[in-house]
Amino acid sequence: MNVKCLNRTLMTDQTCIDMDSISIQYIDHLVVASCHFDPMKFSDNDFNILGVSLPTSLDAAVSKRKSEFLAGRYLATLALTNIGFDEVNIGINENRAPIWPQGTLGSISHSLNTAKTIVTKNQHYRFIGVDIEYWISPSDANLLVDNIVINASEYTALLQLMPFNQALTLIFSAKESLFKAIFKEVGHYFDFKAAKVSAIDFSQQQLTLTLTQHLSESMVSGRIFTCQFIQNDQSVTTLVTA
Repeated sequence: MNVKCLNRTLMTDQTCIDMDSISIQYIDHLVVASCHFDPMKFSDNDFNILGVSLPTSLDAAVSKRKSEFLAGRYLATLALTNIGFDEVNIGINENRAPIWPQGTLGSISHSLNTAKTIVTKNQHYRFIGVDIEYWISPSDANLLVDNIVINASEYTALLQLMPFNQALTLIFSAKESLFKAIFKEVGHYFDFKAAKVSAIDFSQQQLTLTLTQHLSESMVSGRIFTCQFIQNDQSVTTLVTA
């Protein structure tokens, strides 16, 4: 990902969002916003302070879920501002997916205390999915592996480059990004067995995902998607665009 800083937003520290952590970046025609937040500092008044609408479906949600939603939607507002949209609230549809303004495309992810949003109004893109995951623990990786991969060939090459739990986290995140990218086109839920990792290029930080099932008229078995990834000591971020 060829990243350069676009700008930085700072506000007084009144909410669960760490304003000093907010980053707005530009990747080609994508605007990427990220931040850290603390669910323990959340209060319902944070929505009023930041001008984000709380949907009625989340009225009874726990503070953790509300803080995640707030962080993602606030970042979406910041990102959309950078492509010419002002005071836009991103709603939530019946599938819990964001409702983006007409002419835009976006994706939101959060994990633990980190949130990330990507938006664009460039018509070159039809699908966007972003996901951030903190590394799954080795014990959890062993429990989850059968739900994430089709067979060991998906992670064999990765094991030469990273521990098993990190390889599984990367694959999980890539498939989650793919799900977010194409769910609207597919129109129904599908599990991680609907795609497989068919190639890996660590020098380019890219995975190739191939659909293994016929999901819709346009999402047929054998269709290929490229997933970019960035990793650090704590987490991995994946991005699927097409």
